[in-house]
Amino acid sequence: MKDDRFDPELLYVECAKCGQPVLWSPGDTTRILAWAGIDARNLDEKCMIVSEGCPACQPGVQSFSTQVVRLRKSPEGRPKKRAAPPTSN
Repeated sequence: MKDDRFDPELLYVECAKCGQPVLWSPGDTTRILAWAGIDARNLDEKCMIVSEGCPACQPGVQSFSTQVVRLRKSPEGRPKKRAAPPTSN
């Protein structure tokens, strides 16, 4: 039987302040999700964690609030962006 569950340790974590990826120790994501009461079975490759700071942009700070967000392909009800028309000079 194939196990198709998504491994929460594969979630991308990014700092909301500086945009850098945040690297955690193995198992940290699973522990944080469990502590927050988030069922990892509801997560997939469209999810990521956003941190409200990181050691790179806030040295000395040990703890940052985080949130799980689910991305979508394109905003609903909005046309996809088109390239701007060429300009003549």
